[in-house]
Amino acid sequence: MPKAFEDFKFSDDQKTGAVSVFWENVHLAAKALKEDTNCPNEIIASGLRAVAAEWD
Repeated sequence: MPKAFEDFKFSDDQKTGAVSVFWENVHLAAKALKEDTNCPNEIIASGLRAVAAEWD
C-alpha cells in the first residue's frame, strides 16, 4: 500500500473493503504499465498524480 494509505486514518471496514480494493487495483495497473512499457517510476507517478488532480 502507498504511504498515503498507511498515513490516512481509514476505518477498519475501509481498509479491508473498497479502499483496499482500489489501492490494489491501482498498484497492479501501475506494475503492469511498468512491466509492459519499462516506463520510469517518476513518469508513472506523475501520470497518477495528473489523473488524481482531475478529482481535486
